[in-house]
Formats: sequence, C-alpha cells, structure tokens
Amino acid sequence: MSSPLWKLDNASLAGSGMPRLDGVSLEIQPGVTAVLGCSGAGKTSLLNLLVGYERPDEGNVVSQVPRNHALPVYWVPQGGGLWPHLTAEEHLRLVMSPKAERGGALSMLDSLDLVEKATSRPDELSAGERARLSVARALMADAAVLVMDEPFANVDLARIGRYWAVVRRRIAETGASLVFATHAPEAVLAEAERVVCLSEGRLLYEGTVADLYWRPRTREEADCLGESNWLSPDEARLWLGREEDAPRCFRPEQVEVAPADASSIVVQSSRFKGSVAEVEVLHEGVGKRRRFVHRPVADGLKAGMRVVLRVLVGEDGRCQ
Repeated sequence: MSSPLWKLDNASLAGSGMPRLDGVSLEIQPGVTAVLGCSGAGKTSLLNLLVGYERPDEGNVVSQVPRNHALPVYWVPQGGGLWPHLTAEEHLRLVMSPKAERGGALSMLDSLDLVEKATSRPDELSAGERARLSVARALMADAAVLVMDEPFANVDLARIGRYWAVVRRRIAETGASLVFATHAPEAVLAEAERVVCLSEGRLLYEGTVADLYWRPRTREEADCLGESNWLSPDEARLWLGREEDAPRCFRPEQVEVAPADASSIVVQSSRFKGSVAEVEVLHEGVGKRRRFVHRPVADGLKAGMRVVLRVLVGEDGRCQ
C-alpha cells in the first residue's frame, strides 16, 4: 500500500469562540480525496494545514508528499489567487515546464472554454471564468498533489461535468493526486475515491466514498452524501417488512414505492424533486406517518393511493 500524503495527529486550529479544527487525526491517501462539509465546517482550515499556509495550534501535521514532480503541491485557494498583471495565457505559461509544447496552454484554455479570453487579465473575467483559469493553471503545473478549495464554486452547473472531465484526464495523464474541498455531495460521488467529512471543525468520517454512501454508521454520516432513509429495526419491520439487527440507511434508489390495493399504507402527499421524489405515507394499522425519499415512478403517486414499500438490495447492501 502507498504511503499517505499527509498524516494529521490531533491537529487543532483556534478560532473565534470555537476551534476551526478540533483534534483532527487522519491520513490523506494518494488518489482523489474530497473534503466535504457545509460552510464553517473547517474545510478551508484543513486545506491550509495541508499546504503549509497555517500551522496547527495543537497536534502535528506531517507531509510525505513524493518529490517526483517539479512541485510537491499546487494550491488553488478560495478566490483563485490569480496574478492581476498577467493574461490568462500568461498564467499558464508561467507555471508550465520549459519543455512543454507551446500549444499546451491554449489547448488547456480551450478545454475549459477560456481560449477566447487568452489575452484577458483577471479583472476582465467573470467569477466563473476566474475559477476556471485557476484550475487550468493548476493543471498545467507539474505538481505531485493538487489542492483545490471549492474549485468550481462559481461555475454554471450545466457545464461543470465537462470541466471535471478535464481535471480527471489531466491527473490521469500526470499521475498527480487531488485533494479538493466542496459542499456538494454530487461532486464527491462523481469525482472522489475517498472523502473526509467535517462538521464544526470535527472529523465525522474518513474513508472510501462507497462505504460512506452504502454503509454509513450513523444518520449524521448518511446525511453527508445526500438524502436517505434512516430506519431503526422497528421502523424497518413496520414500513418495509424487513428484519434488521441495527439502524441503517436506505438510499432513495434502494426504496420502491408501488401501488397495492390491499395495503394499509396510504399516500398522504407526494412531491417530485427531479432525480428523487418525496412521499409522506400513513400506516393505518398503527396511525403513524413517515416521510420517504425514493426514485420516482413513471406515473407518479397521488394522495389516497394505497402502496407498499419494497427494498431493492443485494447481499452487499447495494441495489440489485
């Protein structure tokens, strides 16, 4: 197994009234790691420790980043850290290897829809264009690890998938690792192999994205990667007809809500939300109500319909 890039041992950063990071111990592994949390969770503080911009007030941070690239780490801070006197193309040329092809800068700008802005300076760019330029510059630097703080925060959602594909291709070509902070579960699920979840400066979870999605240990962990149905064993027996030894998470795609005329479960309301739907149901037998999130069915659900809730899982807990 490869050595970790960083080791944090009980690392803390003081803040105003409460710590920005509170006794965080973890290892950042090679590959693609997301740092996930809401605003104020401690994401930027953790990245600041990794890149050496700050030192912990307590505990230790040890870097073991390999020295097999021109730079050990390239950092994209919030706001991008662009140079106001340089054009977009000059930003890339300044960090490129002297041996790199001359057309490489324009090709990278083109892949991020910036080639028409090649001669523009940062104050002539929109917030989204500045964000993309910051990413482009990092991708052109020969760094062992790219550390990006909310890299596409100001970019149109309709195009963000294309830009992440550029990042994926580049790190695959160069063999670089990537650590990025985000508040978006979708970015974690699509791009990361491992995830660090923070809340109010505390470490909630560190491990693989797959384990957090399919096998979270707590409701708080389950909520990190989006909506889910967290059920106790009694609730699983009542609503799903399923025996469970402990509370567990059922993701929307693991729950089917299907019409059933003889059922004692009655739809109270249903709301379509795009990739998922939300249904409130009443169990007439015990008079209890419950909200479930599920993948929407073609014909939808109407108030008054009788339904059954089925679980679509295999032996490993994933959907069949």
